[in-house]
This record gives sequence, structure tokens and C-alpha cells, in this order.
Amino acid sequence: MSDLEHRYRRLLRLYPRDHRARHEEEMLGVLMAGAEPGRRRPHPRDAANLIGGAAAIRLRRPVSPHSLVWWRDAARVAAVLGPLVLLIHQFPSTVQELAMYVQRGPDPGVVSTGSVVEQALELLAYVAVTVLAWRDHRWLAAGLAWAGTIWLAVDTILPSSYDWRFSQLVPLGLLLLPYVAVAVLLTGTAHPRRGVGLVGRRKILIWSAVLMGATATIRLWAVTSGSALLLWEWVPLGLTAIICGMAARSPLGRRSIMLLAPVFLPVVLTAVVFVAMWSWLAEGSITGVMQAIVVMCAALAVFGITAYLTGRRRPADAPPPEAARP
Repeated sequence: MSDLEHRYRRLLRLYPRDHRARHEEEMLGVLMAGAEPGRRRPHPRDAANLIGGAAAIRLRRPVSPHSLVWWRDAARVAAVLGPLVLLIHQFPSTVQELAMYVQRGPDPGVVSTGSVVEQALELLAYVAVTVLAWRDHRWLAAGLAWAGTIWLAVDTILPSSYDWRFSQLVPLGLLLLPYVAVAVLLTGTAHPRRGVGLVGRRKILIWSAVLMGATATIRLWAVTSGSALLLWEWVPLGLTAIICGMAARSPLGRRSIMLLAPVFLPVVLTAVVFVAMWSWLAEGSITGVMQAIVVMCAALAVFGITAYLTGRRRPADAPPPEAARP
């Protein structure tokens, strides 16, 4: 392979995988035939045309009629995975609260019977939402999700209503964003149960068990040893990055990640950002901030590496299996 052909192939990699599978050799043949003898680098005009063509195709795809099929199925995937994300997020907190209650008993200001019951009820609520969504009871799941969101908002606002400040709207919005996003997804998505088939029931259950087991173990270890949670928060964040990296190499996966981003990003970054801000504002130290930056950069690196390795093994994109279903 000549240097010119190698460089043309690198430029052609900007095009979507399925487009390259159909047209790469033809495009390469035209480019090589039109190149001047002895040229080692693509002509700037050819390079600009290739880059512009790849950008145009990629920008048109998300709004093309063919892409609507992917978006519809991505909404179904997000509608069944969104409640599960909140369930996985709530599970370790409930385990931690219960472990503290068993270890110390009722301790005013730390853990109480009421807080344990409240955590358990919230967990059970999203177990119910998840089960209802998986069984295609969309409106029941959406109604319960909206009720839980309203209850969480009221429970957060009322205790501090006497000293409410406008600046508290931002953290309140970030707290409620995942719950509102899940409720909206369930409200607006028909037949969410089909999302389970698109991803695979076994795959969902295995990764859910891994995430819940890892996060619960970390929380229990933090309670028993008194260690800093931030040092271990990279584990669920890293697992999330791996899952997203594996999904990002398919059109359905990319769209599902975009729809689920308001759900899982606040969830996986809450502890990291909270500890970083506490270290900075309360203790006057940037150690927590630096740790948070390292953790997030590492998660991005894991995401990129996983997406790259997954893409090398993935064949050209095929139409979604649900394409024939309305």
C-alpha cells in the first residue's frame, strides 16, 4: 500500500462504517486514478471534499427518515433502562443506610428508623417502576415515576422552605433531573418492553447485578472501614464508561446513550462532584478536586478505549431488528 493510498484510507475512515463498506473501494479507486503520478499526500481539495462529505453524511443521519427507526427503538431502550439506572443508584444507598442502622442503631443526626424506611420505600418504588416498564404497563410505570418525582421534590423542598434561596434551584434541578427524565421517557414511549429485546434480557440482568454488587460492596466497605468514598467511586463510574463504550459503536447504542444521559450522568457523577466541592469549599483543599478530575478523565479514557476495541470487532451496522414493527 502506497503512502497516498494509506492517507486516503485514513480520510475515508471519517465516513460511517456502513457507508465505507459499500463505497470505500470505489471512492478510493476514483481518488487514486485522479492523483498525479508520484504524489504522496492527498491534494488539499480532495481532503477538504472528503472531510466535508463525511461531515454532511453524519449530520444528515440523525434527522433522516431511516434514523427515526433508530430513535424510536432507542427511546424504548432508554425507557426500560432508565428506571433500572435509578434502581441501581438507589440500591447501594439503601444498603449503606441499613448497614449503618444495624451497626449503630438509631442515631439522631446520622441514621434513623424513618430514614431507613424512606430509603427502602424509594427503592421499592423504582423496583415497581422497572417491573411495570418491562411488562409494558407504560402508563402505570409513568404515573408511579411522576408520583415519586413529585414526592422527592416536596420532601427536598419542605424541610428547608423557611430558608429557601434561589441558588438552591440548581442543585435541586440536578437532583430531580434523572427522575424527571425517566418519567418523561416512560410517558412518551410506546411499547417500552421491546427495548428489553433490543438489548437482551440476559445482558441487562448481568450488568445490573455487576453494578449493584460493586456499588453496594463499596458502600458497605466505606461504612465498616471509614474510608473515603471518592477513592472508590471510580469503580461504578468505570463500569458505566465500559457499558457506554460498548454501546457507542452502534447507531442504536449511541442514541440510547444520548437519551439516557440526563439519567445516568447526574447519578454517576454526584458523589464525585459532591466530595470535590466539599473538599474545596469546606476544607479549603483542592485534593478532592484533583481526585475528581483524575477520576473523570480516567472514565473518559476507559470509554474511548472500550469504544475503539468494540468497534474493531463490530461488523457494519445493520438495520434495527425492530424496523418492521410500528
